[in-house]
Amino acid sequence: MAPKKPNKVCLLACVFWPVYPGFGGRHAYVLAQNLLRAGYDVDVVAAFPVDLRRRGNFFRQRPLAIEMVDGLRVIRVFTLLPTGPGLWRKLLFYLSFALTSLLAIPIVRGSRFVLGLHPPPAFQVFPGFVFSKLLRAKYVIRITDLWPDVVFDFELSNSSVFARFVTLLTKVMYRFADHIMAFTPQIKDRLIQQGVPESKMSMIEMAVDADVFRPMPGVRERCVELGLPDPAGRFVVLYAGAFALTYDFSVFLEAARGLREEDVTFVILGDGDAKAGICAKIEEHGLKNVFMPRPVSGADSVAKYVNYSDVCVIPLKPEMVASTLTRPSKLFEFWACGKPVICCAKGELENLMQESDAGIAVEPGNTGALVQAIKRLRDDRELARTMGQNGRDFTLRRFSYDALGANLKGMFERDIL
Repeated sequence: MAPKKPNKVCLLACVFWPVYPGFGGRHAYVLAQNLLRAGYDVDVVAAFPVDLRRRGNFFRQRPLAIEMVDGLRVIRVFTLLPTGPGLWRKLLFYLSFALTSLLAIPIVRGSRFVLGLHPPPAFQVFPGFVFSKLLRAKYVIRITDLWPDVVFDFELSNSSVFARFVTLLTKVMYRFADHIMAFTPQIKDRLIQQGVPESKMSMIEMAVDADVFRPMPGVRERCVELGLPDPAGRFVVLYAGAFALTYDFSVFLEAARGLREEDVTFVILGDGDAKAGICAKIEEHGLKNVFMPRPVSGADSVAKYVNYSDVCVIPLKPEMVASTLTRPSKLFEFWACGKPVICCAKGELENLMQESDAGIAVEPGNTGALVQAIKRLRDDRELARTMGQNGRDFTLRRFSYDALGANLKGMFERDIL
């Protein structure tokens, strides 16, 4: 095995760039880039790219592959790639990665830290622990969502045996880790309530590449390239991201239905489990003011659609308890592009709206409140522009690569060693 390097991190990220629509965001890639900019060499162990649009994914894999991605050494391992939506397909994907990722151990460069991303689910505690012991490295986990809570909030599994099993795995994961990086103060507080010692925790926030996600003048004039109508004279409302079960597309489409006689266009960009239901509702209600362009995966492409819009919406479901604790990465991408954001959310996102003065928080599940927020920004374009600029400024000041890179380096050197 290669000698250990003083500034070397092995990142276990089941889903890693390129991330295709419908299967999560770009968090792992952004975190790896933060580490790179903070002066660390990074080996990433990941599955082959997940693309729900391609049914033959499994047969396009190799047992093992090494590639360089923007300065990162990425080791790909084969998995049971999901061929469609559904919780159990994803769980099999994560479970297979927990096993096949071990094949990468002999070719990982000597590391000082092993960093695992959770979610994916607690199954990843096994490879993370094995990697850290064989590499003689500190084991750090990054908690971005309280994943078991998501499963139980939505009753995706009603099995009490499964609930106990996942809860046990989660406790084991917390115990095995040398250090835990919480995504938000609320997640950190929840983990402390669950018995995780505060001494083994840090709070490291999200970062966004503000050079990629930035204001792009002239994008609206190139609407044909995006497969969208000319927005002249219309107010454009955008949702962009995974069509995950955590998001309330019903309230988004009901708002479109309520505004279909007005000068408002709705755009839904992405892919995922909820796609069939979205399409069915659009057809059922004849929503001519709703457009669904073809999914895109590149950050540059996503940024263009964000710049086409006037306001972006994050419609979380009211029953989503875990959503009150976290921050979708899309929020900072919207803000970095200079767009105001309407959040259907309580808790952490509501607090951020107030702190940044860069958007409006409305009650989850309340279509009328969402419609009124859209009308308010449509009728006061100066307010919309001011909120958008506030979001850009807030992101550059607090969530830039430079700001988060310094925090990461401090956490590794101060809190772990």
